[in-house]
Amino acid sequence: MSIPSDQYELYAEFGMTAEKAQALEVAAGNIVLSFYTLFVDSDQISSEEREFFRGLLDDINQVTLGRVLKTVKCLGTFDESLLAIIDEGLRQRNYLTHHFFRTHNFAIHHASGRAVMVEELRGIRSKLDQADFVLNAVSEFLDEHAGREGVSGSDAQKLMSQLMAEGRRVPI
Repeated sequence: MSIPSDQYELYAEFGMTAEKAQALEVAAGNIVLSFYTLFVDSDQISSEEREFFRGLLDDINQVTLGRVLKTVKCLGTFDESLLAIIDEGLRQRNYLTHHFFRTHNFAIHHASGRAVMVEELRGIRSKLDQADFVLNAVSEFLDEHAGREGVSGSDAQKLMSQLMAEGRRVPI
């Protein structure tokens, strides 16, 4: 079966947008983890604490993005404009995952319809980028407040290059 090149572009755009949606899920989970580890010395974690954090990570990975974001919102008071960006990111992620292709059921069969779909995906990805930026900023703030700087600069570049060269999968 032959697929037009613009349809491949559509599928690629969908894949890149879906990847951003998953990054949003990771960013939301990172906030929860950062909050719960604010006052924990990672060098002195008891076995009970270690088990608690394993359970917390399992819980984060098993619930929906909406549930994780609801937990995030309960952790503090956020500016309404930031909440609006996060809520829009969730709406866009849910639309992408559950409704995008169904909404465009006939459009995919014509070049002009596919072009509209590609543009819509770019708009969705932009909104997901904004939400991801906000969530990562919150997570970074919590980490800085806890005195955890993380890996940055040339060390981060070196680590990323090493992981990419090895083709490593990092379990989250």
